[in-house]
Amino acid sequence: MGALAAAEPTPSASTTAGELRLQVCAIISETADARSLVFEVPEALRARFAYKPGQFLGFRVNVGGQRLTRCYSMSSSPWTDARPQVTIKRVEGGRVSNWMNQCVQVGDWLDVLPPAGHFCLDPHQAADASRPLVLFGGGSGITPVFSLLKAVLHSGQRPVLLVYANRDEGSVIFRDELRQLARAHPEQLQVVHLLDSLQGYLQAAQVRQLVRQWRGADYFICGPGPFMDTVEATLLALGEPRECIHVERFVSPADPSPAAAVAEGAGCELLLVELDGATHQIVPRPGDTLLQSCRAAGLDVPFSCEEGFCGACMCTVPEGQVQLARNDVLSSAELEAGWTLACQGHPQGARVRVQFPA
Repeated sequence: MGALAAAEPTPSASTTAGELRLQVCAIISETADARSLVFEVPEALRARFAYKPGQFLGFRVNVGGQRLTRCYSMSSSPWTDARPQVTIKRVEGGRVSNWMNQCVQVGDWLDVLPPAGHFCLDPHQAADASRPLVLFGGGSGITPVFSLLKAVLHSGQRPVLLVYANRDEGSVIFRDELRQLARAHPEQLQVVHLLDSLQGYLQAAQVRQLVRQWRGADYFICGPGPFMDTVEATLLALGEPRECIHVERFVSPADPSPAAAVAEGAGCELLLVELDGATHQIVPRPGDTLLQSCRAAGLDVPFSCEEGFCGACMCTVPEGQVQLARNDVLSSAELEAGWTLACQGHPQGARVRVQFPA
């Protein structure tokens, strides 16, 4: 792709969709097609950018005359690293990933959305030595997994198995750091590298063999779709509880377009929002999404991309119906369990109740 101008350097903050501006203070070349961007967070924004291991940042960039949004996981851990860091691998045909690798330089300012995502552990879970932790990373899917790994090793003695699959030796991101961690924690950490060039793609039989001594663990999986599907399906077939299997899926959304039409005459008369232990009553404006209704009422509900692909605004619908204009993140199982996206969900019917997770 041709050269593209990086974002104009300016420290001013923006309130559009909650985005702010951070300056790139360092760039680390990880592999031939992946780099890490390290950001300086001003004191005034420290609280907004406090994050949990495994979360991601959203970026809004101008590429080819279009305003695009993409989310990239942080490979840093708040418990071990002084500054947030995202790691981005070039994707063939990926406009933003190539722009991030080719054009962004130290000193540039980028429009950044606050941290979001549920693929994470809290300090108590990280330090829980009673349950093993099994991490599956495929390719650039190692990014949030690496954040979790560093947090757990820093917090206690919880045994950890990391299974990391890559195309070949040259594709292994964080190779030296992983080697150092394995040497520093020989009794706690086991790292297994799988290379497609030598062993082929990961198969169910390999997954069964790898986890044979690690049953009853918490599992975190991130990588290419077929890789994650194989691991998740195998673990479920082994009888591992679904609630102990955590999968991080990212998709590149389509270019911005008008939202899908909402059924006429099906607007909501009363919206009940359960947030932080309190219930709020809202009379939504016709056509507004759940998120728009909540923000108009002054509620500080979680959100990030506002385009239906990051999952930061996930909430459940215990009463009534919600119609999604777009969904690029919720699985069929999550939809059946009553989850929806506040940024894309339109309340339908006389009375709707939604609940945001604590």
